[in-house]
Amino acid sequence: MATEELRKTERDKRLDALEDAVKKYGNKKKEQLDADVKFMKSVIKNRTGAGKVANQGVTDSKKLLADSISQFLEG
Repeated sequence: MATEELRKTERDKRLDALEDAVKKYGNKKKEQLDADVKFMKSVIKNRTGAGKVANQGVTDSKKLLADSISQFLEG
């Protein structure tokens, strides 16, 4: 009976250690993947110029709108 209790205690300890190891691994892996995503997004934004193109499009649209309103008001 004492042997069974010892085995159960040992098993429970090992399961707790395994659970902790899995949680730590999962957290580290998630941090690594988040960092990879952040890096890849920055590469896409800066390398392709997509961010600059979008900003230029907004700037051009604002200028066109201001010019159109000025023409309308000036007649």
